[in-house]
Amino acid sequence: MIRKKDRILLKELIEDSRLKIVDLSERTGLTRQSIYSKIHNLRKSGVNFTTDINPEELGLNLKAYIFIQAESDSEVRKNLTKNIKKLREVSQLHYILGRYDLIIEVVLKNRNHLKEILKKFQSWPAIKKTETFIVYDTVKFNLKDPFIGALEG
Repeated sequence: MIRKKDRILLKELIEDSRLKIVDLSERTGLTRQSIYSKIHNLRKSGVNFTTDINPEELGLNLKAYIFIQAESDSEVRKNLTKNIKKLREVSQLHYILGRYDLIIEVVLKNRNHLKEILKKFQSWPAIKKTETFIVYDTVKFNLKDPFIGALEG
């Protein structure tokens, strides 16, 4: 269970991980030494501090979700997962319940790039079927909100 002061610190870091320790101290009521120690421990435990980048600024103008029906053999799925994880175009990969087995989020340059990825997927014998949904407008994209909500609640 995360203590109240730790929740406050995490919330501040999620909202702006570039805050100076002095500012974090003022906002959280923790000493600078305590904050430094807590940040060090967070890093050691696997917490990463990253940047938010608009994909379009890098020429990545297309986002799509690819649903996959895969062979049921566990070893085949394990290899499939390993191959998909290697692809830089794949930002998310989840096993799901329902008609499909996996859902993949890809962030790509354009439709031709999507076509190349789909051809690659469809050439793998472990994949029985794909269905692709192209995002045409993103109304909200904020990966931080669920974490901030959990820390506030």
